[in-house]
Amino acid sequence: MDLRKEYDQYKKKYNLPRYDELDDEFELLYFHAIEEIKFPLRFVRRRIIDKFSGFIHFLHGILQPNTGSLISLQESRFFTDKEKDEIGKIIKEMIKFERKSILLDIEHDEKKDADFIIEGLKKWKIIKKKIYSYAEKAEDGWSKEVKEDKKGHYFG
Repeated sequence: MDLRKEYDQYKKKYNLPRYDELDDEFELLYFHAIEEIKFPLRFVRRRIIDKFSGFIHFLHGILQPNTGSLISLQESRFFTDKEKDEIGKIIKEMIKFERKSILLDIEHDEKKDADFIIEGLKKWKIIKKKIYSYAEKAEDGWSKEVKEDKKGHYFG
């Protein structure tokens, strides 16, 4: 099965984003073991949610660090309370969208899957800019920790 060809048929029908744009953002076929995809729009929707879920996990670790992980606890300290409030808002928005996908997994509505894909790409383009700034801050925090650690300080 050629997902691109199948998707392009739906693209025309529902005025969906270009396959290449979605693939660039959500790595639609990052593994090649798939022989058949019976529901291309469901598949694409789920790939979008996979991306959202990964970043929800990253952001959640900042807000609610795992107390058994020195890494998680330390990284959470890189962020101010104001930044954590903003991260909480982003997570809520992403979770709401993720839950919408769960409803679509139950409902099986092709048109709603198409609408979800359109909305998902729009949301992702906005949210990823915000997430990038937090990922940058986390990376910068670790860069500072490495410099301090070289001076003989314990990072925990």
